Amino acid sequence: MALKYYKSLGMTLLEVLVALTLMVIISAISFASLNGLIDAKQHTDEVAKNLRKELLVSQQLTNDIDSIIKRSVKDQFGLSKPDIIGDFSSVEFSRNGHGNPLKQFRAELQRVHWYVRDEKLYRRTTDFIDAGSFPKWQVRQYLDNVSELNMNFINSVGQESRTWPIDNSSFPLQSIEFKIEFNNQTSLKYLMSVLY
Repeated sequence: MALKYYKSLGMTLLEVLVALTLMVIISAISFASLNGLIDAKQHTDEVAKNLRKELLVSQQLTNDIDSIIKRSVKDQFGLSKPDIIGDFSSVEFSRNGHGNPLKQFRAELQRVHWYVRDEKLYRRTTDFIDAGSFPKWQVRQYLDNVSELNMNFINSVGQESRTWPIDNSSFPLQSIEFKIEFNNQTSLKYLMSVLY
């Protein structure tokens, strides 16, 4: 009896294993590439988010410093406070130009305070600058991971101080230098002229 040979219509086990091995290698390369792209996008999104926050801080600081006015205030105990009070890590001042787009019944003056607490940069404001009782402050967080806020106050004759007002000096404030240092060893520096 003669043996008949039939042409194989399927794949051998060896061919299946080779095909599977190639698929695994291609999948691993694709996964690594895709994972790298996802990580790069997340990093880019984080950098863009931080840049937006830093731009917002710059705009708000510029707006605040440009709007400083010579207006002393009374605190909740009836004691007079100067128009600008500052130390090495915070500044508080009176400003005008507070927007009122809804024409609400309120003053256009504000008391503004920039400071750092728990590694976050905050700006707080109150519309009641002559507080008869404890004023209600509105607080907004601007930046995270802030290790330090360093303030430097410069008067009209170039004298620098870490506090304002400068003791035994009657010269007006000319500019404020803000240096914001972050936990990742980067920093932002602003030199704002005070025009009042």
